[in-house]
Amino acid sequence: MEFAAARNRTEKLKSLARFLLFVLCLKILLSIIYEFRFYFPPNFEANFLIGRKSYFFGSYSTAFYVHIVGGPIAIVIGFVLMLSGRVARFRKQHRWLGRVQGVIVLVAVLPSGLLMATRSVAGPIAGWGFASVAILTAISMVMAIRRARSRQFKIHQRWATRSFILLCSPLLFRVISGVTIVTNVESPMTYRLNAWLSWLIPLIVYECTWRFHERSQPNVVKSARSQ
Repeated sequence: MEFAAARNRTEKLKSLARFLLFVLCLKILLSIIYEFRFYFPPNFEANFLIGRKSYFFGSYSTAFYVHIVGGPIAIVIGFVLMLSGRVARFRKQHRWLGRVQGVIVLVAVLPSGLLMATRSVAGPIAGWGFASVAILTAISMVMAIRRARSRQFKIHQRWATRSFILLCSPLLFRVISGVTIVTNVESPMTYRLNAWLSWLIPLIVYECTWRFHERSQPNVVKSARSQ
């Protein structure tokens, strides 16, 4: 009984934490979308467009608009997929949305992200950070699709979660940027660090968490049987 009660409390705390994280991510995503008013037409005095006027034309401007529209759509679809993945009655919709997200990531977000990374305002170190997260997002998406097709759903879930975490890295990037501004430590160096840490930190946390959970599962089962 004590074990069941403790486990129930833990699950409730996890649900609350997930809900609060969802609300925070939604708020940041909406703030990003709200800034679209500076991009149509482009206002080069806006924070995200400062220093880009000299090359904001041709393929770069196309990649920019594809990325800022495709990225949020992929994140919203990702939220829905994360919620619907374990609900049997939404299985058909889950598969359909997964295909849509795959096309958006592989056809729009990846190539536009790579092209934009070549023009990072903080130089090649930041550019490599942005390029790396774009490539890893696409790899994770491809692996998630392959595992789903081979009906290896547990492994599919891990790759899909990795892809979603990487897709959400711009949200953490925005949070870290805000912190550097408030604490008056914003600089090209912090921008370069942010280009890497905004996706490395959540990805490492996820990898450590699920591996710890997998190793602790036998002990949990054994403990439950002994009650």
